[in-house]
Amino acid sequence: MRDLRLAARILLQGKSVALIDVWILYWNNGGRCHPFDFDAIIHDALPATWFDSEALGFALDELLLEPSG
Repeated sequence: MRDLRLAARILLQGKSVALIDVWILYWNNGGRCHPFDFDAIIHDALPATWFDSEALGFALDELLLEPSG
């Protein structure tokens, strides 16, 4: 099982993407958290539900599959 929250933190720390961009993709994939709660989940301050993890996984997949340019 991949650590989705760690992958998101790596993307954010590398400045490859902004938190709001990850949250928007998460929300578009059915995520239900407010951006502040989402930030807490990414940084392990709040536990992630299975549903949140799935939506985050889809968001990260979209980000990683986007052509850079």
